[in-house]
Amino acid sequence: MGSVLVDQIGPAGQLLSDFDVRLSNRRKMDLLLQALPGAQEETYSGEQVVRFNDQLILKKQVTHLGIPWPAFKKRIQIPKKWLDVHRQALSDGLTPRFVGIYHYSGVTIFVDFDPSSYMQRKANNSAAHVATNDLFQAQTLGVFSRQDRNGNRLTSVRAAEFSDYLLGVARRLHPRIELFERFNSGLLSSEPVMALDAIKEMHEVQWPDRFQGEWPGFYLEFRFDRFVRQHNLQDRVSFQKAKKRGDFDFDLIFGQPGEADYYGDLKASNLSKSESPGNDAETILECVQTFGRFWYVLYEHETWHGKSQEHAPTIAWNEWRRSVGYQGRNPYNALSYASRFKAAVSYVQMSILEINEANFHLALGQFNQGQQPGGATRAPKVMILKRDIDNFLIYSERVR
Repeated sequence: MGSVLVDQIGPAGQLLSDFDVRLSNRRKMDLLLQALPGAQEETYSGEQVVRFNDQLILKKQVTHLGIPWPAFKKRIQIPKKWLDVHRQALSDGLTPRFVGIYHYSGVTIFVDFDPSSYMQRKANNSAAHVATNDLFQAQTLGVFSRQDRNGNRLTSVRAAEFSDYLLGVARRLHPRIELFERFNSGLLSSEPVMALDAIKEMHEVQWPDRFQGEWPGFYLEFRFDRFVRQHNLQDRVSFQKAKKRGDFDFDLIFGQPGEADYYGDLKASNLSKSESPGNDAETILECVQTFGRFWYVLYEHETWHGKSQEHAPTIAWNEWRRSVGYQGRNPYNALSYASRFKAAVSYVQMSILEINEANFHLALGQFNQGQQPGGATRAPKVMILKRDIDNFLIYSERVR
């Protein structure tokens, strides 16, 4: 038994708090053999392994990372010997796998770590990390793959699907994630999007927020809404610009029109920031309790500010707005919004962050909104903490 209460996942994917139970080598071997009909135990290059067709499985137990790490952080230890076995297996025409075994109260999940990044390390006991959310996704979906923020690939698999996964017949990618892959191919780039170019593009179709100073987020909304409509993808996701009274006030509706499977929000954030403001905490919790999950789709951008160019882009923006008839509440000022105006951005990274019952309390930190102008306390909002992103990251992509 472990000595620290940590995250555990129950049969329905529920989050529990309990000690890690240490598995004997015999128990780990038996769990693998039970999940892989026809597999055999053998000794290969001095290591006990499981042989499944032409695949060679090296195993360790998934356990908590240890004090002082948060309860959601888990790992396996990769001995230096595994690197030698990996090289020998490849030379023999076999496929070596580094597999973590999570087992708790009847729940068994296998975590397949892509060995490629660990082969570059020379330390004697390299750690391969996995989060509570990876286990939750596997237990509720069957198979779940992602890349962590350090570039390591891992796939978490429910025991009943492990054989199909190794045989290559288990589906790994959610169809709604495929949709974002397609959208990203036309958006993510190291090339800057110039402010006036983006704003004029929105103006052509009278996009409601085309005159707002924080244009990168509104341009993201505009591009995504256009993409969904052009490709007739509204049966998978739709962008909700005008919210109806009584509906959840979120940008994204996943599911058939009028029949939401769950909701999400589209966010743009400066790449240099360590956190990004979220939504009303109680509403997010209500969404999670009603639909089981909530998605933040976060696009991060590199930013060039107008003030670094002696405010020339800001002046040009204000002049253009006046030329097309925009009238603000205050008298015209060519340097309106000058301290914050973004002359250009490049959308270089995106993440899909799933909030669910297994990570809600850890994945989000409260953002103190202070007081309303009249003195009343504002409802607490959530803050996406990028330092904990691996506990709710389900997909990511970045410009290479």
